Amino acid sequence: TQSDTHTSTEPQHHRTPRTKEKMSKPFEKIQLMYWPGRGLMEVPRMMLAASKTEFEDGRYGADELKKIEADLACNLGRMPAIKIDGEHTIGQSSAINYYIASSLGYMGSSILEAAQIISILEHLRELKQALYKVAEYGTKPDPEKLKAFFTAGATDVSGIAERKTRSERGMVFYLGRLESLVGKDGFAVGGKLSLADFLIYNSFAEKLTEKDNGLSKDAQYRAEPFHSLKLMEAALEKAPKVKAITKTVASNPAIVEYLSKRGKQSF
Repeated sequence: TQSDTHTSTEPQHHRTPRTKEKMSKPFEKIQLMYWPGRGLMEVPRMMLAASKTEFEDGRYGADELKKIEADLACNLGRMPAIKIDGEHTIGQSSAINYYIASSLGYMGSSILEAAQIISILEHLRELKQALYKVAEYGTKPDPEKLKAFFTAGATDVSGIAERKTRSERGMVFYLGRLESLVGKDGFAVGGKLSLADFLIYNSFAEKLTEKDNGLSKDAQYRAEPFHSLKLMEAALEKAPKVKAITKTVASNPAIVEYLSKRGKQSF
């Protein structure tokens, strides 16, 4: 089992939705339970790192799951899962994202902003589901089909969505529509860092470098966003507000430090 504890001596800053009073600390200890890779736990890790919150980064192989069997009941015996203060457990990535974002002030400043953040989460989920129609999860994509996913398909990026082309929606449709939803200031919602920003970075800019690439030779396509950094960067040129959000997250000093130290990732 790989289990790293990330610490900081710098003070934490928590945002309260409706008052100027500081939030009480939501937890004393948080343990993450996931496979030895990025996947569904990377956004929670990045939020914790950005807020300089100490966390136990538990990473488990298939032969080690018995050690945490009882804790995985919250996710029907699966990962990801988190354990709070050695007592409470939460499963399912959306619930984990919501709990950590809410605890650390990354869920907006109002119920309205929280709903807008969740909306972006759902849009990104739909985009990834669209990718799986072209490249089934865990399989190497066909280059021509992947290029078509990025550049062809439904092109109605404004107004009422065309129902006739809904089965053809790919990167052009989703990224084009998302561009009109996010803020102009380098943040998706509310003019400050939120779960939406981390999700956008994770979707469109998260990649492995030579330093942290632990992928097998036949899985190198998984090192790049949507399986192609070249195609992704070209798409982002047409979505400058979304691109600015990825830059906001990537340039955050705590994130820069986290990425420099996260080590080899198996996926």
